[in-house]
Amino acid sequence: MELHRDIRMLSLMHYRMTSGMALISHAMRCITPCIKLPPGISMDKCTMAGMKCWILHPERTEKGTILMLHGGAFACPAAPYHLKNASAYAGTGFRVIMPDYPLLPQHPHPEALEKIIQLAAGISGLSVIAGDSAGGFLALHTATAIKEKPALMLIYPVVLPGFITSSMKEFRSAPMWSGKNNEWMEKHYLKGEQVPIPCLSGIRKAFVETAEYDPLHDEGILIGEKLMEAGAVTELSETKGTVHGYDILWNRPYVRTLREKRLTWLGNL
Repeated sequence: MELHRDIRMLSLMHYRMTSGMALISHAMRCITPCIKLPPGISMDKCTMAGMKCWILHPERTEKGTILMLHGGAFACPAAPYHLKNASAYAGTGFRVIMPDYPLLPQHPHPEALEKIIQLAAGISGLSVIAGDSAGGFLALHTATAIKEKPALMLIYPVVLPGFITSSMKEFRSAPMWSGKNNEWMEKHYLKGEQVPIPCLSGIRKAFVETAEYDPLHDEGILIGEKLMEAGAVTELSETKGTVHGYDILWNRPYVRTLREKRLTWLGNL
Protein backbone atom coordinates (compact mmCIF):
# COMPACT_ATOMS: atom_id res chain seq x y z
CA MET A 1 0.00 0.00 0.00
CA GLU A 2 1.31 3.43 -0.96
CA LEU A 3 0.03 5.43 1.99
CA HIS A 4 0.39 9.19 1.86
CA ARG A 5 3.41 10.30 3.89
CA ASP A 6 1.18 12.24 6.30
CA ILE A 7 -0.63 9.11 7.42
CA ARG A 8 1.97 6.35 7.05
CA MET A 9 2.08 5.88 10.81
CA LEU A 10 -1.40 4.35 10.56
CA SER A 11 0.13 1.30 8.84
CA LEU A 12 1.07 0.17 12.37
CA MET A 13 -2.55 0.22 13.54
CA HIS A 14 -3.60 -3.42 13.29
CA TYR A 15 -6.05 -4.76 15.85
CA ARG A 16 -8.74 -7.40 16.10
CA MET A 17 -12.23 -6.30 17.09
CA THR A 18 -13.82 -8.38 19.88
CA SER A 19 -16.76 -7.99 22.21
CA GLY A 20 -14.33 -7.32 25.06
CA MET A 21 -12.62 -4.54 23.12
CA ALA A 22 -16.01 -3.04 22.30
CA LEU A 23 -16.95 -2.94 25.98
CA ILE A 24 -13.62 -1.38 26.95
CA SER A 25 -14.06 1.27 24.26
CA HIS A 26 -17.26 2.46 25.94
CA ALA A 27 -15.04 4.26 28.46
CA MET A 28 -14.28 6.75 25.65
CA ARG A 29 -17.62 8.39 26.49
CA CYS A 30 -15.78 10.06 29.37
CA ILE A 31 -12.86 11.28 27.25
CA THR A 32 -14.43 12.60 24.06
CA PRO A 33 -16.30 15.62 25.53
CA CYS A 34 -13.04 16.93 27.03
CA ILE A 35 -11.58 18.15 23.72
CA LYS A 36 -11.11 21.85 23.17
CA LEU A 37 -13.57 23.30 20.68
CA PRO A 38 -12.48 25.91 18.12
CA PRO A 39 -13.36 29.57 18.67
CA GLY A 40 -16.97 30.43 17.85
CA ILE A 41 -18.34 26.94 18.59
CA SER A 42 -20.18 26.12 21.80
CA MET A 43 -21.51 22.75 22.95
CA ASP A 44 -24.22 21.52 25.26
CA LYS A 45 -25.86 18.17 25.98
CA CYS A 46 -29.43 16.98 26.14
CA THR A 47 -31.49 13.83 25.81
CA MET A 48 -33.40 13.32 22.55
CA ALA A 49 -35.30 10.19 21.47
CA GLY A 50 -33.96 8.47 24.58
CA MET A 51 -30.32 9.13 23.65
CA LYS A 52 -27.79 11.52 25.10
CA CYS A 53 -26.77 13.99 22.40
CA TRP A 54 -23.98 16.51 21.95
CA ILE A 55 -25.20 19.69 20.26
CA LEU A 56 -22.67 22.05 18.72
CA HIS A 57 -23.71 25.61 17.98
CA PRO A 58 -21.92 27.99 15.62
CA GLU A 59 -21.52 31.63 16.55
CA ARG A 60 -22.77 32.91 13.23
CA THR A 61 -26.20 32.42 11.64
CA GLU A 62 -27.13 28.78 11.34
CA LYS A 63 -27.99 27.22 7.97
CA GLY A 64 -30.02 24.44 9.51
CA THR A 65 -29.10 21.27 11.36
CA ILE A 66 -26.71 18.41 10.62
CA LEU A 67 -27.46 15.09 12.26
CA MET A 68 -24.01 13.49 12.56
CA LEU A 69 -23.77 9.76 13.18
CA HIS A 70 -20.31 8.65 14.26
CA GLY A 71 -18.58 5.47 13.15
CA GLY A 72 -17.05 2.77 15.31
CA ALA A 73 -18.32 -0.61 14.05
CA PHE A 74 -21.69 -0.08 15.77
CA ALA A 75 -19.67 -0.88 18.90
CA CYS A 76 -17.47 2.08 19.88
CA PRO A 77 -18.72 5.49 21.08
CA ALA A 78 -17.67 8.71 19.41
CA ALA A 79 -13.90 9.28 19.47
CA PRO A 80 -12.34 12.72 20.00
CA TYR A 81 -11.78 13.15 16.26
CA HIS A 82 -15.50 12.62 15.64
CA LEU A 83 -16.27 15.58 17.87
CA LYS A 84 -13.55 17.58 16.12
CA ASN A 85 -15.16 16.77 12.77
CA ALA A 86 -18.53 17.81 14.19
CA SER A 87 -17.06 21.13 15.31
CA ALA A 88 -15.60 21.71 11.85
CA TYR A 89 -19.00 21.03 10.28
CA ALA A 90 -20.59 23.47 12.75
CA GLY A 91 -18.05 26.04 11.58
CA THR A 92 -19.74 26.08 8.17
CA GLY A 93 -22.88 27.54 9.78
CA PHE A 94 -24.88 24.48 10.85
CA ARG A 95 -26.04 23.35 14.25
CA VAL A 96 -24.72 19.79 14.67
CA ILE A 97 -26.43 17.08 16.71
CA MET A 98 -24.38 13.95 17.44
CA PRO A 99 -26.26 11.25 19.38
CA ASP A 100 -24.67 8.65 21.62
CA TYR A 101 -26.68 5.82 20.14
CA PRO A 102 -27.00 2.23 21.51
CA LEU A 103 -23.92 0.10 20.85
CA LEU A 104 -22.77 -3.48 20.54
CA PRO A 105 -22.41 -5.96 22.04
CA GLN A 106 -25.66 -5.36 23.96
CA HIS A 107 -27.64 -3.60 21.21
CA PRO A 108 -27.71 -5.23 17.75
CA HIS A 109 -29.65 -4.03 14.69
CA PRO A 110 -32.15 -2.37 14.47
CA GLU A 111 -32.23 -0.74 17.92
CA ALA A 112 -29.87 2.16 17.16
CA LEU A 113 -31.44 2.78 13.75
CA GLU A 114 -34.96 2.94 15.16
CA LYS A 115 -33.94 5.52 17.78
CA ILE A 116 -32.04 7.60 15.22
CA ILE A 117 -34.98 7.61 12.80
CA GLN A 118 -37.20 8.80 15.67
CA LEU A 119 -34.68 11.53 16.46
CA ALA A 120 -34.34 12.65 12.83
CA ALA A 121 -38.10 12.79 12.30
CA GLY A 122 -38.39 15.24 15.20
CA ILE A 123 -35.64 17.66 14.18
CA SER A 124 -36.96 20.90 12.72
CA GLY A 125 -34.83 22.25 9.88
CA LEU A 126 -32.84 19.05 9.34
CA SER A 127 -30.60 19.91 6.39
CA VAL A 128 -28.01 17.12 6.32
CA ILE A 129 -27.55 13.64 7.71
CA ALA A 130 -23.86 12.76 7.89
CA GLY A 131 -22.22 9.50 8.87
CA ASP A 132 -18.81 7.89 8.69
CA SER A 133 -18.20 4.14 8.51
CA ALA A 134 -20.95 2.41 10.53
CA GLY A 135 -22.51 5.83 10.96
CA GLY A 136 -22.78 5.96 7.17
CA PHE A 137 -25.05 2.92 7.24
CA LEU A 138 -27.23 4.59 9.87
CA ALA A 139 -27.24 7.88 7.94
CA LEU A 140 -28.25 6.19 4.68
CA HIS A 141 -31.12 4.24 6.20
CA THR A 142 -32.30 7.19 8.28
CA ALA A 143 -32.34 9.58 5.31
CA THR A 144 -34.41 7.16 3.26
CA ALA A 145 -36.83 6.40 6.12
CA ILE A 146 -38.00 9.94 6.93
CA LYS A 147 -40.50 11.92 4.89
CA GLU A 148 -38.53 15.13 4.33
CA LYS A 149 -35.29 14.10 2.63
CA PRO A 150 -32.17 16.00 3.74
CA ALA A 151 -28.84 16.06 1.94
CA LEU A 152 -26.64 13.06 2.67
CA MET A 153 -22.91 13.01 3.54
CA LEU A 154 -21.30 9.57 3.70
CA ILE A 155 -17.65 9.14 4.72
CA TYR A 156 -16.11 5.71 3.88
CA PRO A 157 -19.55 4.22 4.67
CA VAL A 158 -20.80 0.76 5.49
CA VAL A 159 -23.41 0.13 2.78
CA LEU A 160 -23.89 -3.58 2.17
CA PRO A 161 -23.04 -5.57 5.30
CA GLY A 162 -23.05 -9.26 4.50
CA PHE A 163 -21.89 -8.84 0.88
CA ILE A 164 -18.30 -9.58 -0.17
CA THR A 165 -16.87 -6.98 -2.57
CA SER A 166 -13.49 -7.00 -4.31
CA SER A 167 -12.08 -4.46 -1.85
CA MET A 168 -13.34 -6.54 1.08
CA LYS A 169 -11.25 -9.45 -0.21
CA GLU A 170 -8.22 -7.36 -1.16
CA PHE A 171 -7.96 -5.50 2.16
CA ARG A 172 -8.79 -8.37 4.45
CA SER A 173 -5.78 -7.50 6.64
CA ALA A 174 -5.59 -3.74 6.10
CA PRO A 175 -4.51 -1.43 8.94
CA MET A 176 -7.05 0.60 10.93
CA TRP A 177 -10.03 -1.43 9.68
CA SER A 178 -9.73 -4.86 8.08
CA GLY A 179 -12.02 -7.27 6.33
CA LYS A 180 -11.63 -9.57 9.34
CA ASN A 181 -12.93 -6.85 11.65
CA ASN A 182 -15.76 -6.23 9.23
CA GLU A 183 -16.80 -9.88 9.59
CA TRP A 184 -16.99 -9.48 13.39
CA MET A 185 -19.10 -6.33 13.00
CA GLU A 186 -21.55 -7.94 10.60
CA LYS A 187 -21.88 -11.10 12.67
CA HIS A 188 -22.71 -9.26 15.88
CA TYR A 189 -24.68 -6.35 14.47
CA LEU A 190 -26.91 -8.06 11.91
CA LYS A 191 -26.94 -11.61 13.33
CA GLY A 192 -27.35 -13.16 9.89
CA GLU A 193 -29.82 -10.62 8.49
CA GLN A 194 -29.05 -9.05 5.11
CA VAL A 195 -30.08 -5.43 4.65
CA PRO A 196 -30.41 -4.24 1.03
CA ILE A 197 -29.80 -0.70 -0.18
CA PRO A 198 -33.02 1.23 0.51
CA CYS A 199 -34.89 3.29 -2.07
CA LEU A 200 -32.89 6.48 -2.69
CA SER A 201 -35.66 8.41 -4.39
CA GLY A 202 -36.09 11.95 -3.09
CA ILE A 203 -32.52 12.55 -1.96
CA ARG A 204 -31.44 15.62 -3.93
CA LYS A 205 -27.81 16.17 -2.89
CA ALA A 206 -25.08 13.86 -1.61
CA PHE A 207 -21.38 13.76 -0.83
CA VAL A 208 -19.61 10.38 -0.70
CA GLU A 209 -15.98 9.95 0.34
CA THR A 210 -13.95 6.75 0.04
CA ALA A 211 -10.55 5.68 1.36
CA GLU A 212 -8.23 3.97 -1.12
CA TYR A 213 -7.01 1.04 1.00
CA ASP A 214 -10.26 0.26 2.74
CA PRO A 215 -12.30 -2.96 2.68
CA LEU A 216 -15.36 -0.66 2.43
CA HIS A 217 -13.99 1.21 -0.61
CA ASP A 218 -16.20 -0.53 -3.18
CA GLU A 219 -19.32 0.01 -1.09
CA GLY A 220 -18.68 3.75 -1.14
CA ILE A 221 -18.30 3.74 -4.92
CA LEU A 222 -21.47 1.68 -5.28
CA ILE A 223 -23.64 3.96 -3.16
CA GLY A 224 -22.25 7.02 -4.96
CA GLU A 225 -23.28 5.52 -8.30
CA LYS A 226 -26.69 4.47 -6.95
CA LEU A 227 -27.34 8.00 -5.67
CA MET A 228 -26.47 9.44 -9.09
CA GLU A 229 -28.77 6.94 -10.79
CA ALA A 230 -31.57 7.97 -8.41
CA GLY A 231 -31.17 11.60 -9.47
CA ALA A 232 -29.16 13.00 -6.54
CA VAL A 233 -26.52 15.61 -7.39
CA THR A 234 -23.61 13.65 -5.96
CA GLU A 235 -19.99 14.59 -5.32
CA LEU A 236 -17.74 11.52 -5.11
CA SER A 237 -14.42 12.18 -3.36
CA GLU A 238 -12.04 9.24 -3.87
CA THR A 239 -9.18 9.99 -1.48
CA LYS A 240 -5.78 8.54 -2.36
CA GLY A 241 -3.11 7.04 -0.14
CA THR A 242 -5.65 6.69 2.68
CA VAL A 243 -7.01 3.96 4.94
CA HIS A 244 -10.32 3.69 6.74
CA GLY A 245 -10.47 6.22 9.57
CA TYR A 246 -7.45 8.16 8.27
CA ASP A 247 -8.88 11.44 9.60
CA ILE A 248 -8.05 10.35 13.14
CA LEU A 249 -4.80 12.20 12.31
CA TRP A 250 -6.74 15.42 12.55
CA ASN A 251 -3.95 17.97 12.12
CA ARG A 252 -1.88 16.39 9.34
CA PRO A 253 -1.80 18.71 6.29
CA TYR A 254 -3.11 16.10 3.85
CA VAL A 255 -5.99 15.25 6.18
CA ARG A 256 -6.89 18.93 6.50
CA THR A 257 -6.88 19.23 2.71
CA LEU A 258 -9.27 16.31 2.31
CA ARG A 259 -11.52 17.53 5.12
CA GLU A 260 -11.77 20.88 3.35
CA LYS A 261 -13.62 19.13 0.49
CA ARG A 262 -16.34 18.13 2.94
CA LEU A 263 -16.51 21.64 4.38
CA THR A 264 -16.71 23.23 0.94
CA TRP A 265 -19.60 20.95 0.02
CA LEU A 266 -21.42 21.81 3.24
CA GLY A 267 -20.73 25.51 2.75
CA ASN A 268 -22.29 25.40 -0.73
CA LEU A 269 -25.56 23.82 0.37
